Amino acid sequence: MATRAAPRSAANCLSVGAVPLVALDLDGTLVDQAAAARAWAKEFIAQWALPEDEVERTARVLAEHRPKGEVFAELARDWSLPISSGEIWEAYRTRMPELVRCIEADLAALVDLRAAGWTLGIITNGMADIQAGKIRNTGLADLVDGWVISAEVGSRKPEPAIFHALARNLGCPLDGWMIGDSHELDMAGGAAVGLNTAWITALPQTAGTDVTMAAASVAEAVHQILADQ
Repeated sequence: MATRAAPRSAANCLSVGAVPLVALDLDGTLVDQAAAARAWAKEFIAQWALPEDEVERTARVLAEHRPKGEVFAELARDWSLPISSGEIWEAYRTRMPELVRCIEADLAALVDLRAAGWTLGIITNGMADIQAGKIRNTGLADLVDGWVISAEVGSRKPEPAIFHALARNLGCPLDGWMIGDSHELDMAGGAAVGLNTAWITALPQTAGTDVTMAAASVAEAVHQILADQ
């Protein structure tokens, strides 16, 4: 069951003629990054005939918030692989956009948002080629009005600059919602620039300083946003 607090101003945007914004995180929100990381780890372990019980550990390491170059250097060193960390990194960058998937209900919810007059933008930290590849390969590129990637704009969530870059790219004010799974990056970052925030989490949560609503999925958050419109 999701919880929500009264939106600050997004619900009034349509009535005053402004184009309301819904900014969406990518990894862990629109795409199942964890499942894709496990799939990549499984392929990598099988390719190098490594112990199968290393799949989950490798997937966990890939999820850590540190430079992937460090992660791949450790993998190459720990297993004495005849391949450089740079080569592993390149293989990962090529394969990951092909492995990520979206939930159909979430995609349908994005269609509903646009039909209701909202401007949709993806705001994501990461490398340009990987993140843009995910957006295009999943069909998200056809469902949103644009996106910004940290590596391209020189700013990362939760920094305000990346949110302002999204608004500039989409030609709309920072007035609306931020939907994401990270409290530190998405909720705090969105709230700091005046957006309502929808926290995608499986844990019971209540609205708080940086969280306007909590929901189990993007589709659930969208349905509540539309109900408040």
